[in-house]
Amino acid sequence: MTKHEQLCAARPRHTRRSPPLVRALCGLLALVEGATPGFADQPSARLCADETSGVGTASCMHKALDEADRKLNAAYKKAQLVIEQDDRGQDGKARAAWTAQLAAAQRAWIAFRDADCGDLVVSEWNSGSGATAAAYACRYDKTVQRTEEILSRYPLH
Repeated sequence: MTKHEQLCAARPRHTRRSPPLVRALCGLLALVEGATPGFADQPSARLCADETSGVGTASCMHKALDEADRKLNAAYKKAQLVIEQDDRGQDGKARAAWTAQLAAAQRAWIAFRDADCGDLVVSEWNSGSGATAAAYACRYDKTVQRTEEILSRYPLH
C-alpha cells in the first residue's frame, strides 16, 4: 500500500470537516505519487516530493517553474538564432516570416498553457489547498515539454 493509500484510506472522502493538513497531504500525495493517470511520467512528479506542507510544495514548484521559464526563454532565443543563421537559401523576407510564425506559435502556446494550467486546474482541485502547487506543476510540466520540443526542432548546428 502506498503512503497515499495508507494516509488517506481512513478518510475516503476529504470533506471540509477533515483536518486541513490531512486534506492537503492527501491531495499532494495523490499528485506526487501519480494517482492521476499518467501523472507519474510528468517532469514534476517527484520534483518537490520532500516538501512537507502545501505552502512548501507551492514555493518549491514556483521556483522550479521560474527556472523552467528561464530555460524556455533560452531555447526560444536559440531557435531565433537558428532561423537567423539558416543557410538553405532563404532570403531575409522568408526568414522574417519564419521568425514571426515562431513568435505567433509561442504566444499561442503560452496562452494555451496559462489557460490549461490556471483557473481550470484550480477548479479541478475544487479550490483546495493543493490547487496552487498543482497549477505550478502543470505549468512546469508544459514548460519543460515545450523547451524540449523547441530544442529538438531547432538544434544548433
